[in-house]
Amino acid sequence: MSDQAALSMRLSAAPEPSTVEDNIALDLTLPEVAIVTLARPDKYNALSLASWIRLATIFNDLASVANLRGVVVRGGEKVFGAGADIAEFPQVRMTGEDAIAYNETIARALTAVADLPVPVIAMVRGLAVGGGCELAAACDLRVSSDRTRYGIPIGRLGVTLGYVEAKAIARLIGVGNLKRLLFEGELLDAAEAHSIGLVEYVVEDTELETRTAKLIATIVSNAAVTMRAAKLVADMCERTLTPRDTEQLVRTTVEAYQGSDLKEGVAAFTERRDPVFTQGRNL
Repeated sequence: MSDQAALSMRLSAAPEPSTVEDNIALDLTLPEVAIVTLARPDKYNALSLASWIRLATIFNDLASVANLRGVVVRGGEKVFGAGADIAEFPQVRMTGEDAIAYNETIARALTAVADLPVPVIAMVRGLAVGGGCELAAACDLRVSSDRTRYGIPIGRLGVTLGYVEAKAIARLIGVGNLKRLLFEGELLDAAEAHSIGLVEYVVEDTELETRTAKLIATIVSNAAVTMRAAKLVADMCERTLTPRDTEQLVRTTVEAYQGSDLKEGVAAFTERRDPVFTQGRNL
């Protein structure tokens, strides 16, 4: 069985109960790929405060996992994520002080997702609403079932959207479309979400796992240093370069051009064969 087929099977399977903590599951059984699952199907994968904390912990820890090449964030068979756990609001989000702390918790989680050095792919099916939509937006790319709906209908709750969440959405669809989602509270179907840039790939529902696995397999087959550098420089295009940014770019460039993968890539091109990259892997 190919790695792509194995990944597709893992993406189709429910998470093992032993891997679930605070309604978030982490699967590290596949080489080089992690699967993070929102695992609260009885509550439509509503994200509790503890779930946001768990997401931040997982992604901060994944940053130090050796040989990690890609991550898939997914929901369940019917829902990716239906937003915040409103039932716990009276305890955690009903005062200004609590709301600020709550938004900071979400910001830490989304920042950890966005800052992971390797590509993070959201595999989205069903509803991606509120926090679910924001989490998908924090990922690098989104592969969507054609049956998915997206939105941020927070006007019906009276809550506010934090800066980090807003920025994650706005960088994809622009400020005007963000205001549209917030002011009207409408849910977009997958085709319209694609048309405004909220998702990159829309596939038939039955092909979601296969298409996601294919994308991840392509990422893993490419040179690891190139994929890290690609994410780094693409994200830098959204802001003015800082001295730290320049330092990172120089360090990554030196790593690439002094490493073995460049030599292998050039040799494979010359010999008209597929490259076998090993830089950064423990083989």
